[in-house]
Amino acid sequence: MLVRSYRTHMGRLDAPAPSGRAAVVAVVAVVAFSIANACGHSAPFPKAANTEEPLRTATAACIKDVTPTESRVYSCGGLTFDVSIPAACAHERCGLIFDVHGLTMNGRIEDNNTHLAALGREHGYIVVNPNATPAAPKSRWDHQGADDAAIFVFMQEAIDAFHVDERRVHFTGFSQGGDMTWRFLCAHSDVLASVAPAAFGLSKQTRLCFAEGQRGGTPRPILYMHGRRDALVNFSIAKDARDAVVASQGLSVSGVVSSDKDYRRTRYSNDSGQVFEFIEHRYISESKMLRGHCFPGSTDSGEEEGQWLPLGCKPPNAFNWGEEVMRFFMAHPQPPEADSRT
Repeated sequence: MLVRSYRTHMGRLDAPAPSGRAAVVAVVAVVAFSIANACGHSAPFPKAANTEEPLRTATAACIKDVTPTESRVYSCGGLTFDVSIPAACAHERCGLIFDVHGLTMNGRIEDNNTHLAALGREHGYIVVNPNATPAAPKSRWDHQGADDAAIFVFMQEAIDAFHVDERRVHFTGFSQGGDMTWRFLCAHSDVLASVAPAAFGLSKQTRLCFAEGQRGGTPRPILYMHGRRDALVNFSIAKDARDAVVASQGLSVSGVVSSDKDYRRTRYSNDSGQVFEFIEHRYISESKMLRGHCFPGSTDSGEEEGQWLPLGCKPPNAFNWGEEVMRFFMAHPQPPEADSRT
């Protein structure tokens, strides 16, 4: 077995990984170091609005084949993207969801925990899972956003090639993917309808956009989830993010949507109709090193190629994160006046 070492700086993994428990310990240490430096509700799905219109021929540089499929891999800007295209998108305008994985993960691992690709096929959304480089388990996103431009280019090409309903473009992510979600909200709120970051608070970069007197770009509905027992991203970081969003957008508590002894979902709003929902939970994973850094409702077995740890929270869980994200996105498209981007 090769003796392998890590150089850790803001999530960097520069060498092949050791195996077994040593690998797990190493990657958790890297994640924790990176993050430290970077910074029952089950309602029915709402009905999505569909606009009957033929799908246009693809003209984008990276997207040549637009035929419906459960899974197709596109290469663009040095990255690969796993894309699920519902059959309905061949004859009507679908929504678009980007679902971004965390450190050491890839798009398949992310989707194994959210199942947003399958939910998208059911409800009329193209779902894109970007893949960081290098391959899992050494995968990482640049914490300063160096990968964001390539992902945004692919988003723009997907909107054009698939003739996406521009009122229904959404972004979600877990851990490092949650960090990217906050960045996209700050940088591209004119394009996005709503977002759902998970398991990551505001970094030094995104904190600026929610500083006093700032509004984080165009206010968009936010669903934010964080585990109170998260061993990698301390819950105090989540409280700081919640308070920053609430203060910058002039929000106040409008009610507790749902709760039990292990979780609470609180809604904040203002007179302008802005909505921010914060889910805090006490669930833990099988790993004592991750604890609350997990996906509620996931049945992830941890057996995907390149995966080191299962990421689902131990049952029972009162909600399924992927399903709640889909419900939130379906309930929060851009308003009708946003049909044409400014």
